[in-house]
Amino acid sequence: MAEEPSGVKERLFWGALRTFAAKGYKGATVRDICREAGGVNLNAVQYYFGGKDKLYQAVLEVLFTEGDRQLRQRLVAGEGTSAEDRLRLLLEVFCQTLFAHGEASDTFLRLWAMELANPTPFLGDMAERHSRPQTLALLELMADLLGCDAPVPVLLACVSSVLGPCLYQALMWPTYRRILPDHPSMTAHWVELAEHCCRFSLAGLAAVRQSLAKGRL
Repeated sequence: MAEEPSGVKERLFWGALRTFAAKGYKGATVRDICREAGGVNLNAVQYYFGGKDKLYQAVLEVLFTEGDRQLRQRLVAGEGTSAEDRLRLLLEVFCQTLFAHGEASDTFLRLWAMELANPTPFLGDMAERHSRPQTLALLELMADLLGCDAPVPVLLACVSSVLGPCLYQALMWPTYRRILPDHPSMTAHWVELAEHCCRFSLAGLAAVRQSLAKGRL
């Protein structure tokens, strides 16, 4: 029985995701992708996606859209609550996105890190449509925590300081799990990590707020 076209398209997408994450956009070839997709005909990439460029854009679109959807969904759920509670929700969804979904999440993370290190021409559009509104929402949350008079550079530094430890843990986890084999799996431990990062961030933000009040920043 011939395979359903939707099955071919889905296999191509996941084959492309794994291949791009392993080799990067420039290093991946259509032949590599089709081989990873289980031996799909080379012409299928053009037929279903319009070529390698558009297939890569489709992968990036899912990466950015899903992360943005989860973040917005949780932040909307936190509307009307305290800024501290919204910060906790933010860290929960960020850690969940990074750690809770197994192989797919790990593959997306590798691709994201590769894109940040060596941006392709397609990153600008994705950043404008997804990262820009997300960043503005995060800056607004930092302003709620620090005060509306906090300078933008301070707000941005705080966003990086809040989210940075989670991302660092995700990028370093393949190394850490070899050094510390008895550490709980991050698919289960991410809840505790999110809570730790929240406590740590609130303490740091309190210190920044005090410095702002004293005119030291």
